[in-house]
Amino acid sequence: MDLLKNLKMYIYKKNDWRQQQLNFATEKVIFAQDQRILDFFDESPVLGIGDVEYFKNKINICVKKKYKQCLAIINQKISNVELVNLFQSLKNVDKICLSINKFLIYTESNYLCIIEDYDLALLELVKENFKDRNIKHYFIKNLKGDSFNFASPTTQFFITK
Repeated sequence: MDLLKNLKMYIYKKNDWRQQQLNFATEKVIFAQDQRILDFFDESPVLGIGDVEYFKNKINICVKKKYKQCLAIINQKISNVELVNLFQSLKNVDKICLSINKFLIYTESNYLCIIEDYDLALLELVKENFKDRNIKHYFIKNLKGDSFNFASPTTQFFITK
């Protein structure tokens, strides 16, 4: 699948949001959303998709090994169709962390019935695609896109069987 291949190859080459925010701290800190990811995965191989560079030395990120875990950080433009295709490709993975920048999802179709709250709409999309799975989600309530929140630009989903 070209989408999966492209997302695996995507790595931020510039000073990213995390480093910009860390520059404000006078001592070593770890963001809550990063700690949740680190706590979620065990030492077995984790398929890394998207902007996972920060985690490469912290968890067992792999590309070709057998894996039962996946970390997908989507912090680039992606259509709702591409997102659903990604979800479908992960159906048989036991443990999945999806971290998605909700403001970068777009659609090429008009939908008559859609939830206005981005986080809830994204949660419904995840639930539709991972039925009969345990899903924990984390997001900042009432963040409507009028300002960029460096410390938490993504909505996180932790999915287990």
